[in-house]
Amino acid sequence: MKRRIIIICATVITTFSVTGTYLYLTSQQTSAPERTSSISKKDLPTSKPKDSNQHDKDKKIGSNKENFKLETGFGNKTLEVGRLTGRVSQESVHKNKNFEIKLTNDKTVAAKKKENSKPNNTLPSKVKPGKVNPGKQEPTEEAPIQDINFYDKERVMDPIDAQLESLDIAALEEKEHLVIGADIAKLQNLITTNQLSYKELAGIYLNRIKKHDQNGIMLNAITEIIPTIIAEAEQLDNQNESNKPALYGMPVVLKDNIGTITLPTSAGTVALKDWVMEKDAAIVDKLKTNGALILGKTNMSEWAAAMDDGVPNGYSGKKGRSKNPYSSELDPLGSSSGSATAATCDFAAIAIGTETNGSIILPAGAQSVVGFKPSQGLVSNEGIIPLSSRFDTPGPLTRTVTDAYLTTNVLMDEASQTPLSKDALKNKRIGLLSDDESNEETAILKKIKKDLTTAGATVIEGITLEELEQVDADYITLLNADFKRDLNQFLQINRSPMSTLESIIAFNKTNPTRNMKFGQSELVASQNSTMTKQEADNVANELIHITQNELDSVLQNERLDAIVSAGVGGSVKFLAPIAGNPELTIPAGYDTESNQPKSLTFVSKRNTDIALLNMGYAYEQISKNRKNPVLTNQ
Repeated sequence: MKRRIIIICATVITTFSVTGTYLYLTSQQTSAPERTSSISKKDLPTSKPKDSNQHDKDKKIGSNKENFKLETGFGNKTLEVGRLTGRVSQESVHKNKNFEIKLTNDKTVAAKKKENSKPNNTLPSKVKPGKVNPGKQEPTEEAPIQDINFYDKERVMDPIDAQLESLDIAALEEKEHLVIGADIAKLQNLITTNQLSYKELAGIYLNRIKKHDQNGIMLNAITEIIPTIIAEAEQLDNQNESNKPALYGMPVVLKDNIGTITLPTSAGTVALKDWVMEKDAAIVDKLKTNGALILGKTNMSEWAAAMDDGVPNGYSGKKGRSKNPYSSELDPLGSSSGSATAATCDFAAIAIGTETNGSIILPAGAQSVVGFKPSQGLVSNEGIIPLSSRFDTPGPLTRTVTDAYLTTNVLMDEASQTPLSKDALKNKRIGLLSDDESNEETAILKKIKKDLTTAGATVIEGITLEELEQVDADYITLLNADFKRDLNQFLQINRSPMSTLESIIAFNKTNPTRNMKFGQSELVASQNSTMTKQEADNVANELIHITQNELDSVLQNERLDAIVSAGVGGSVKFLAPIAGNPELTIPAGYDTESNQPKSLTFVSKRNTDIALLNMGYAYEQISKNRKNPVLTNQ
C-alpha cells in the first residue's frame, strides 16, 4: 500500500514539474516583444509557416497577407514594413491606414508568409475557393534587400553619360533650381523666354537621374534611357515652332510595361528585359504626336505585382528595388512605383503609369504626387503588357493636377484645353469616406475638411461602402484567368521571344536567384487557371455590375458630386477600378514625425473625368500641400 502511494505521489510531482516547465517556457516566448510591424492600428494575426499547397487559400490581391523584413542598411538594424502591392483587396485597403516602421536589431531578412486559417468556404479573407497550388516554386536563397537592390547600373548610366558629354554640366546645375517642382506651364514659359532650352531641360533631367537615381541615395526608379533624347530636344529648339501643343518638348518616362519601338519593354522581368516591340503603344503614339519626348522607362513591381506575394513593392528582377524618396523607411508602393518616384523627384516632366487596381493611386499617395486613373475605356491600353486587359488603364503621375489634366487630354484625344477652375468645388457635395483614415481626427484630416469647405464644398461625413467579400474573392480568381489568357495573346501577337506564360515560368527556374528571387507562385496560380473566356466574362460582368451599383447608389442617395478618401486605405480605392470610375489622388500633407506623405483621393461618377480633375484642382489650389523630397542620404 505504501509503495503504491509513493508511486502515485511521484507520478503527480513529475507531471506538475513537466507541466510547469512547459508553461514557463511558453509564457517566455509569447511575452517576447513583437517584431513584425503593421500598417494598421489593429494587430495583425500571428505569422504561421505556409504550406506549399496553401497558396490559393492565402492568395490576395495586394493583400497584407504577410509582413516581411527588409534589411536596408541602417547599421545593425532591420527595416520592417507591412506588404501592400498595386493589386489591392478590400481588406488590405481597410488595414493599410498608416505605414508604421519599426527598426530591430535582427540582421536576418526573410520573406514570411502568413497562413489564413479560415476554410475555403469562408470569403471575408479573400481566399480563392476551390483552388490548389500544385507546386509553388520557391526561390533558392534569401538575401538582404541591400544585396539585390540594384541591378545593371550601366544599362541606365551608359546612355546618360554618352549624352551628358556634349553638355556643360556646371551650366545645367546652375539652372536646375528653375526646373525642380516646376509644372509644364512654367517650363514652357522658361523656354519661351529663353531662360531654358528643351535640350537643357532634357539634360537637367538626365543629370538628376545620374546624381540621385543611379548614384547618391540610389532610388532605382529608372530602368531605361533613350540614347537620342538630347539630339531630339535640340532639334525641337532649332525648329522654333509657334502654336505648340501643351506637351511639346516635355520629357516623359513610361512604366516598363508600356510598349515602345525604341526601348525594351519588360514588365520588370528578366525574361523580357531586352525585348523591343515592333511598334509603340497607342498612348506613346499620342504623346509623340503632341510633341512629347520619350526619355526612358521606369521600374515597377514585376508583372504589375502578379509575380508572388513575397515580392516587395517596387521590386523587379530586371532592375531591383526602387525606394521612396521621402524616406528610405517608407514603402514606395506599387506597381507604378518608379513612375511616382520619377514624377516627385523631377526626373522627367511627366510620368505615365498603369492601373488595374490601385497601381497608380497608391504609389502616388505614398510618394506625394498627383495620380490620375481615368474612367475605364477612355484611354487605350493597346500595346501595354496586360495584367487584365478589361481593367488595365494607363494614366499620368505628375506634380500638379493641371499637368495631369494636360496629359490626360492627350491620352484621351480630348481637344478641349479649357483651363481648370479654382471655383469647381463651389456648391459641390463631397462625401468623406469613413472606413479608413477618415475616422481619425488628425491635424491633416482637419485641414482637409477645412480646405474643402473653404473651396466652397459641403462636406458630408460618415459615408460608408459595403464590404463586398465575394467580389474580392471572385476578382482574384478572375485576374488569374485574365492574366494567363491576355498575356499569352499579347506575347504571341507582338512576337515576343517568350511566347507563353508557361515558357516564362520555365525560364525563371533557370536562374532562380535573379529571375524569381522571391518565388513565382502568382504566375504558377495563373498558369493553373482553368476558367474559360466565357466564364471569365460572366464573372467580370457580375463584378462590374455589383461595384457600379454600390458606388452609384451612394453617390445618388447622398446627392454627392464625389467621394473622397484620406490616406492609402479606403474601400473606394478597391471598388472604383472594378466599376470603372475615375480616381484622382492629390497630396494632402505629411506626418510630422516620419515625413510620410498623406493623400486625398477623389472618386466621381464614370466618364466625369474633366469634372473630377476640376474639383481636384480647386482643392489643390486652396490646400497647396505638396513639398519636394530632399534627395540626400537618409
